[in-house]
Amino acid sequence: MILDGAMGTNLLDKGRSPGEPPCALNLNNPHAVYDLQKAYVDAGSDIILTNTFGADPLHFKAEILEKIIAQGVKIAQRAARKKAMIFGDVTTLGELIKPYGELEFAKAMEHFCTIFKLFRKSGVKIFLIETFTSMIEAKAAFFAARNFSDQIYVSFSLEDSGRTLMGETPESIAVTFEALGAKGLGVNCTLPDIAAVAIEKMSRITSLPLMVKPNAGHVEVTDGKVKHAISEKEMASYFKKFVQAGATIIGGCCGTTPGYIKRIAHSKAKPKLRKITKEFILASPNKLLKVENNSTVVVGERLNPSGRKKIKEGLIHKDFKVYGEEARLQEQTGADILDVNAFSIDVNEKEALLHALYEVIKNTSLPLCIDTQNYEAAEAVLSFYPGIGIYNSIPVRKKELQKWLPMIKKYGFKAVISLVGKKMPKNCEERMANAQLALKIARKIDFPEEDLIFDPLVFSASTEQEQLDHTLDTVAALHKKGIKTIMGISNISFGLPDRPHLNAVLTVTAMKNGVTFLIVNTLSEEVMNAIRSSQLLFKDGFLSKGVSRLPTKEKTEQEKPEYMVKQDTLADSLIYGDKAKSVELAQELLNAGTLPQVILDHYITSNLKVAGEYYEKGKFYVPDLLMAAEAARAVLSMVIKFLPKGQKKGKVILATVKGDIHDIGKNIVAAVFESAGYEVIDLGKDVPDKKIIKAVKEHAPEALGLSALLTTTMPEMGNVIAQLNKENLSVKVIIGGPNVSDDFAKKIGAYGAARNVFEGLRLLTG
Repeated sequence: MILDGAMGTNLLDKGRSPGEPPCALNLNNPHAVYDLQKAYVDAGSDIILTNTFGADPLHFKAEILEKIIAQGVKIAQRAARKKAMIFGDVTTLGELIKPYGELEFAKAMEHFCTIFKLFRKSGVKIFLIETFTSMIEAKAAFFAARNFSDQIYVSFSLEDSGRTLMGETPESIAVTFEALGAKGLGVNCTLPDIAAVAIEKMSRITSLPLMVKPNAGHVEVTDGKVKHAISEKEMASYFKKFVQAGATIIGGCCGTTPGYIKRIAHSKAKPKLRKITKEFILASPNKLLKVENNSTVVVGERLNPSGRKKIKEGLIHKDFKVYGEEARLQEQTGADILDVNAFSIDVNEKEALLHALYEVIKNTSLPLCIDTQNYEAAEAVLSFYPGIGIYNSIPVRKKELQKWLPMIKKYGFKAVISLVGKKMPKNCEERMANAQLALKIARKIDFPEEDLIFDPLVFSASTEQEQLDHTLDTVAALHKKGIKTIMGISNISFGLPDRPHLNAVLTVTAMKNGVTFLIVNTLSEEVMNAIRSSQLLFKDGFLSKGVSRLPTKEKTEQEKPEYMVKQDTLADSLIYGDKAKSVELAQELLNAGTLPQVILDHYITSNLKVAGEYYEKGKFYVPDLLMAAEAARAVLSMVIKFLPKGQKKGKVILATVKGDIHDIGKNIVAAVFESAGYEVIDLGKDVPDKKIIKAVKEHAPEALGLSALLTTTMPEMGNVIAQLNKENLSVKVIIGGPNVSDDFAKKIGAYGAARNVFEGLRLLTG
């Protein structure tokens, strides 16, 4: 299937002013939109998108938004002439959603529902939600769309690293949105080579149709006209590569034209044959965990107020940072998944679980197991979680299974079934009967059997020792049938002395019987050594692979990823975003006589530069940067009051230029610049030149930062600089965005160009 190409960049040649949103032309110049869409259909497009990119309730009043979408649909219908399908085009809101920004997930869904309701009113039934850089926001759009259609295609924009701005991988995106029920997946507004690699990665893990809409490379703007680096002919030469990578829906993004579409519409290439074996896969934004029948998966148990005074006090005082600290610690000590529980009789569980999850997501890359019996709390968390996790747990009671399993399936999660029925099972036979009943009910409501995990119940040996054999026999029987099981190991030793050794013994026996998931305290050396040793003896083939493979504690420490460093210094705490520890260590330095200026220069500024280097090398992503900036800002607020006035850094004005509604990049820049000690005056997005000029006159800043995500709004940067020159205002102008270049900066008279925040910081201090 052939998609259409770019709208915004081509509409600049048809009378659109640089600061005018492309979708506004549906009202201001509908003939230009029609002519372009008709040209795509004539060139061979099987699918055209409505010219509604950026049409949302945050940037248009209700009556204008309705007209833009209704007119956009009508124009597309006229242009399609029944020769092409029409997809409703919806993109991001341009805001960061919690836990990385201030916008609530539910509020974002509400905004998207407004958009899809207007589309449905206009008769559109198929949607492409595109150019997303965050799985959380894409899920908000996806579930809003599901209220009106089940024909939803999802496309993400990737950085040069091959990941989204938030660090999410193509594989995690594919696994997550296939589980949610997307009809197709893909990448757009991405360089062709990066896009081809991403499609290849997706093709190995999903059987869904794959879509690619590459841009035509980086841009230059000459005399107000946008020119992309890759020619039509060169772009068309990627067609075969995309097909071989696994794409079956191919079009173009920024810089592509009807001429490019005509070339690829007449191209031929043999489609890639894909045979995807259904696998049990858990996903966090940047990590996949494939679980096979012979796997042993370690689930960290410590994020639970039951028996954990520190966690319980954190919940009561709404100090959720303890969840982040414990999450990172468990990842460091060997957890594969984290079980998260926020139930306490003294707190609002829904609110507490959400805030606990925010901290966990920011501090670990592991998939999660959501542990709650509160339906509203579970749905709130499962709906926004950027990945595929496990819900824990449902008893084998018909009403509860019928209530919970459809919701869990809707959000793509796996489910733990606790083998307690109407009464507590006494033996293996009763446990197995409960398992069969759960499987029968799951089949009736079309919940995938392979996504079920059974908990055979571990009781304390101090009161029900005779139950242990029945539990282990149930594990063995289910394992023999290829069914996954989970055990809460620490339950066995409750109320007994020498708990770590008792837990280790049960761990060994459970693994010998074939248990899949072990919920354990990863800080217990006895248990973790038992897991590592049993893995080799019972699962990996210890005798055949040699005793040298038996892991030691020292070897395990050496193999830890670089980011899992022990945070003993202020430098470490700042770089890895531990705000509480950073403040504590900074205070210790101040008390010991360290000069505030030393902390500012040697620690804050230096470590932000290190974070920038990690970002450029692909070790850090936006969530990591935001955490590092937050920690730096907390320390800065302590030391800045001790600095002489002359030593404080100056003011910086930031603005996203007129016509561009994307705020995420600028907001990240603001956070980092403030953390480095600058006073930031943020004018917001879609800012007219007059407002920028007025702010420069009023504040006399050290620098002016102009942001533009869209290539179509980049000429407005030049317009602002021209107006500054007219007013004889001398200020260092730094332009930012994914498409800016040094050549473009020189042409428009800017001081420099920054494609990311740390290039901007270097220019600011240079």
